[in-house]
Amino acid sequence: MEKLFSFLFLLFFLISCDDGDIVITSFEFNDSDLQLCKGAKENEFVFFKIGKTVNEAISYNFINETFSDTIISPTPLQIELTETSSNLIYRNFDIKITNDYFCSNVPPNDITIVEELVGTNGSAEIDTQIILEDDGDGIPAEDEDLNGNGNLEDDDTDGDGIPNYKDQDDDNDNILTSVEIPNEIPDNDNPRDTDGDGIPDYLEEDDDNDGILTRNEDANLNGNPRDDRDPESGKLFYLDPQSTNTSVSVDPKLDNTIKTTFRTTVSINGLIFDGNNQNFKDKNFSFGSRDVTIPKTTKKM
Repeated sequence: MEKLFSFLFLLFFLISCDDGDIVITSFEFNDSDLQLCKGAKENEFVFFKIGKTVNEAISYNFINETFSDTIISPTPLQIELTETSSNLIYRNFDIKITNDYFCSNVPPNDITIVEELVGTNGSAEIDTQIILEDDGDGIPAEDEDLNGNGNLEDDDTDGDGIPNYKDQDDDNDNILTSVEIPNEIPDNDNPRDTDGDGIPDYLEEDDDNDGILTRNEDANLNGNPRDDRDPESGKLFYLDPQSTNTSVSVDPKLDNTIKTTFRTTVSINGLIFDGNNQNFKDKNFSFGSRDVTIPKTTKKM
């Protein structure tokens, strides 16, 4: 589709009006990724797409003190598109460009702009929302809705105030959920249930049902029950109901990491190019969206 667009662009240019106006009908950047760079000025940002098969790109740069692609927008950011305060530019080049053209402090100087269209009117809408929060424990966030009411914030197995889908240790036993899920049964993907009581280990504070909380079967008091074994059987205390270890008192100590994915959507409405867009169909042009995932680690108290 991009090749067809480029051919039509050149054809329209060759038969364009005598006054040199560029005639163009639409853009096709659906297969290109939306990318973001900081501009050269303070609080300046540049969204752009680079054609994958044609030497072309479209960019939108603006200055705004409140924009961030990792902070949700209470309401979409609205910016009027004018020649002086912001720029939406389509360019066709003599060679293929890279991200450096928009992101480098010193842009390449060996690139020739063959043709250019500049947006002079319209409005930009930029919206950033959280589309996913997950603890990366091996269980998809939507599957940690234990009470089935559709509200993940209500599910808090261990009472620590952290919902399960944001909690890497769902039962506060100082063993990561991702470690407690796998079992040793061939061709069986069910979560491990050491004591066979119907409650998987990752949701149970006493995995072997010996009356001692898993996190308190930590003989060396280092906050990790996975390195404490019965000296005779060699089995881990917290998985062996027959072990004779003495209960100790250990607080939950694991750090907790949440991965948050933000999605920024950019669209231009009422777009006018240089006053010469009588044939331009995409007056409402969507740049599409861009996702960024940020991990954040906090200590569980």
